[in-house]
Parts: sequence; structure tokens; C-alpha cells
Amino acid sequence: MKGLLDRLLVFFLSVMVLALYSGGFDIVAAVLAVFCLCCLATAFSYTWVRCALSGAYFVLALFYPPASFLLAPFAYCIADNKRRKELIMLLPIAALMFTVDIAFALCCLLITLSSLMMCYRLQGYEDKERELKVTRDTGVENSLVLAERNKRLIEQQDSEVRLATLKERNRIAREIHDNVGHTLSRSVLQLGAIMAVTKNDENVSSLLLPLRESLDSAMDNIRKSVHDLRDDSIDLKLSAQEIMRPLQDRYTVKQVYNISDEINTNIKLCFLAVLKEAVSNVIRHSDADTISVEMEEHPAFAKLVISDNGSDVNKGDGEGMGLSNMQERVRQLDGNINISRDGGFRIYITVPKNVQKGER
Repeated sequence: MKGLLDRLLVFFLSVMVLALYSGGFDIVAAVLAVFCLCCLATAFSYTWVRCALSGAYFVLALFYPPASFLLAPFAYCIADNKRRKELIMLLPIAALMFTVDIAFALCCLLITLSSLMMCYRLQGYEDKERELKVTRDTGVENSLVLAERNKRLIEQQDSEVRLATLKERNRIAREIHDNVGHTLSRSVLQLGAIMAVTKNDENVSSLLLPLRESLDSAMDNIRKSVHDLRDDSIDLKLSAQEIMRPLQDRYTVKQVYNISDEINTNIKLCFLAVLKEAVSNVIRHSDADTISVEMEEHPAFAKLVISDNGSDVNKGDGEGMGLSNMQERVRQLDGNINISRDGGFRIYITVPKNVQKGER
């Protein structure tokens, strides 16, 4: 207990004053009685309890006035709860001290004032210690919050950088396909026309044939590079999160991604197209406030589940076209799609993982 030494010191000094004033069994009884009152005042901080204890002490001092010399330890116990108005209840006991002996009363009053100063000093230390703990805890909490925010910012920055990189790869693949690929295709066609015209000239044909083979090889390399760039430019998780981003402010979004980047590109494109169409339908037609997206990979197939808790669906004029497109995309990959409206709108898709590379 904090302040125990101060309490014992004050109690010891008060007992010494009382012992100097008188002796005998009365002093022992008074000391024990006041000690019990101090213990009760320390254990219970309720105002009505301390009022009752102050009244009991006053009655004790009436029957044995020298007991009022033990006011200092009792005042210390009363003052330790910061409700200083309760000290007014001790004024009658302080007045009894001066009816016994003025010199001893002045000495006890000095000890009482000293005990109150010690009590208030201890309370000041405790207040500062509490403030220090609050400041420390607040600092630790703020540090944890800042660390978490920094982590999220770094993750978001990394995601944006990766997404920008993937978009740039996709743009480069399109540029190569649209420009270089078409130019090479035109050159191959033109060369084929020249070879058809000069097919009777063996000297010219022998010169054009290696050129035709070189152009065909270049076309194959360009085609392979474009496909590789396109495949690498699709990050399923990042792309799905980008599609779901418009829902973050208006809906409760639950996302589960347990699918590898090595999954077939056609499956990626199918899942992203279905997800984009589903998000568009939720925004335009549904009254849902919670949307759940699950993408999972199993040994033989990949799974996509999109569900919401909408109870009212505004079908609109073009109802059915988006769902038909979803079904067509899934069927092209030999997958299965199940659409239900029980307890909300739900799309359940499974696609086999052994989709051929060039399959559409």
C-alpha cells in the first residue's frame, strides 16, 4: 500500500504525544480504537462510511478527550480520497484537543497539518504517475497505430506499383500486337504475293524462301512474346481488388483470395469478366449492402463465388444479357455456373484447371 510508511510514522508520533500526556489502560484502548477506525477509513472510501467513522471518533473523544491527540493518522486516512470537504467533520475533534491541553494540542495540530501535507504530496505523486502511464500508453498506442498505417500504406503503394507495372506490360503487349505484329503480317502477305508471282523463277524463289521463313519465325516469336507479356500482366488478386474498389464506400465487402498466379490466363480473364459484370449488376440493380467474393484453387478446378444479401432486384430493361455473357464465358472453358436468388443473389462458378492455352 502506497503511503504505508507515512501512515505508520504519523501514527507513531501521535501515539508518542498521547503517551507523554497520560498512561495506563485508557491510552491502550484509545490507540486500538483509533487504529481500527483508521483501518476502516482506509478500506472504505464511501462518504457515509467516513461520516459514521468520524462520528464514532468524536464520541470516543467525548468520553476520553486525550484520544483526540490521535487526530493526525485519522485525518491522513480521511484525506486520501481527495474529497477535502470531509475534513470539516474533523473540526469538532480538533476543538476537543484544546480543551485537554493547549501545548499538546498545538503539537498534535502541527502533526496533523504535516500528515495532511504528506497525504497531498503522495496524491500529487500518484497523479503524476497516472499521467505518465496514460502518456506512455497513449504513446505506445499511437506508435502501434502509426506502424499499422505505415504498413498499410506500404502495402497499398506496393500494390499500386505492381498494378501500374502490369498495366504497362499489357500496354506494351498491345502495342507490339497492333503495330509490329500487323506490320509483320502485312510483310508476310506481301512476300507471299511476290513469291506467287515469281514462282516460275527459281533464282528469285530460292532467295525469297529464306526470307519467308525468317518472317514466319519472327511472327512466331512476336506472338509468343505478346502472349507471355499478356499472361504476366494479369494479377488476379490485384485486378479483382481494383474491380471491387468502387464498392468499398457503400457496401460491406468480404474478399477471400486463395488462388495462385500460375492459374491459366483464360481462367483469370473469365473470372475477372464475371466479377466485373456482377459488380455492375449489384450497383445498378440490387439493394444489397454486403457483397462477398471468394476465389479458391483446388487440385482439379478453380472456383469463383460471388454473393450478396439483396432482397429486391431491379431487373431493368437489359436483364439477362449480362448473365448470358457470364454463362457463355464459363461454357467456353468447359466450366459450370450456378445462379441462385435464395437469400440474396449468388453466382457459383467452377472451371477445370486443364484449360488449353489457346482456348477461348
